Amino acid sequence: MTTVTCQISGEPFFISEAEKKLREKLGVGDGYPMIAPRYRFRELGAFWPHWNLHPRTCDMTGEAIVSVFRPDCPYPVWEREQWAEHSNPPISEMDFNRDFFSQALKLFTKSPIPHKTGTGNENCEYTDDWWYSKNCYLCHSGIGDEDARYSYRLIDSTEVHYAVFSFKCELCIDLTNCHNCFEVRYAVNCRNLQNCSFVYDCRNCTDCMFSFNLRNKQYCFGNQQLTKEAYEEKIKEWDFASRSKYEIAKQHFKHMMVSMAWHRDQYIDQSEECTGDYIEKSKNLAETFFTSEAEDNINQLRGHDFKDCLDTISTYESELCYCSSMCQIRCYQARFNFNVSECQYTDYCGYCFQCEHCFGCCGLVGKKYCIFNKQYTEKEYKVEKEKIITHMKKTGEWGKFFPGSFAPNPYEESLSGYHFPLTKAEQRQARFYVAPKLDRKPRSVSLIKDIPDRADQEKKEDLTDKIFWDEKFERPFQIQKADIQFSEKLKCPLPNSYYMRRIQENFDWMPFSGSLRKTKCAKSGKDIETSWPEDYDGRILCEEEYLKVVG
Repeated sequence: MTTVTCQISGEPFFISEAEKKLREKLGVGDGYPMIAPRYRFRELGAFWPHWNLHPRTCDMTGEAIVSVFRPDCPYPVWEREQWAEHSNPPISEMDFNRDFFSQALKLFTKSPIPHKTGTGNENCEYTDDWWYSKNCYLCHSGIGDEDARYSYRLIDSTEVHYAVFSFKCELCIDLTNCHNCFEVRYAVNCRNLQNCSFVYDCRNCTDCMFSFNLRNKQYCFGNQQLTKEAYEEKIKEWDFASRSKYEIAKQHFKHMMVSMAWHRDQYIDQSEECTGDYIEKSKNLAETFFTSEAEDNINQLRGHDFKDCLDTISTYESELCYCSSMCQIRCYQARFNFNVSECQYTDYCGYCFQCEHCFGCCGLVGKKYCIFNKQYTEKEYKVEKEKIITHMKKTGEWGKFFPGSFAPNPYEESLSGYHFPLTKAEQRQARFYVAPKLDRKPRSVSLIKDIPDRADQEKKEDLTDKIFWDEKFERPFQIQKADIQFSEKLKCPLPNSYYMRRIQENFDWMPFSGSLRKTKCAKSGKDIETSWPEDYDGRILCEEEYLKVVG
């Protein structure tokens, strides 16, 4: 194991023998990174546009579109289908008297990119990274959903609102990391629930409220077993159709989480030899987070079904990827890329689709043996590529990811903007893309306090004509007919804030800071590592003690 000092924080971090071997396999074994893993996550995450949708025009057709990119995006933005069919970006040649990145930036910002990610949708215009879904609104990073609203990372679910990392659920609201739930209001880390409210870490339960760490239970209130009759009488006190009651319940839930519930040190299921958090069905992972069905990866954030990858974010169905953000769908041997799909043997590329053997390219579709978007023969390509790599080693650029100025989205509109927030001054100092603040406030807005406490109150239809202003998030929002219908059906309150504020509040129940911290098991005193903040110390358990609690 080799110790390295982080150039940003001054803290030591370690390069394990397993990481050294993987670096050799990836062809980057001739040097080590000089910044700690969480700062590498920050670099990569700045290139993943997140949780923002902007009205703008397609720079090719002039037609109105809804895009993840602002109207003042430094790149030309084309509607995705037009881009895939007609993309023909400009070309350039390497000038060996200048550095690589300055030349690449000039080319990249002239190359069209798709307005957002996702396909196969019906009536899902206001979504991003959304796939094969129907009638969804203001949703991000999901697949196979129907009638979903205000959700992030939702899969195979129907009529779900304000859900985060939840799968195969129906008629639910405020879910975080939940699977197979039906008619559930506010749940965290739960599976196989029905008709439950404000529950944490419960599995195979029905008719439970304000409960935690339960298995195979029914009619439990505050973890106390009741008869059916007593339970039904007890829950009459909690009318969740009322926002005031719902908000009181949320505060009670927060108290329960800090003072009463027990927490696993690391949320790892059906996996072996893994460290990190929120890992499922995986093997041999180190410092990996929010990942499923993966093998032999190190320093990875967000991914599914990938192998032999190092220092990557959002890696799906891919292999041998390094130092890249959003290598998705059958990428292979892809290094130093952002937002590439079905690409093999690509280095320093952005927004390329179905490309092979490309270097320093942006906006290409279905190309092979290109450098700076220019076509070469296979032999010419290999010679020119080696010359550029040699030059980049001399300038100190080889092995480094793109500077943040290459991102087509501002830092605060990225995944890193949420997980690693920085002031504008800090963003500039770190060379991230900083954009001016947009004025989003309409000329006339209605007061949030005028939203009814209950969805079933009279004159609620008038709400659909109003625009409300979320002062904290500085965004407008509306209450639509579908919101009213859902609130009446599930007996839950109407929205009263900008949707992303509530999504991020729910996502906070899956804590992530870029690394694990050391603490002690609350029962055994054993040294453990965890993502849970210090507020939860005294309630965090090693896996052995946790299994005793829920067993």
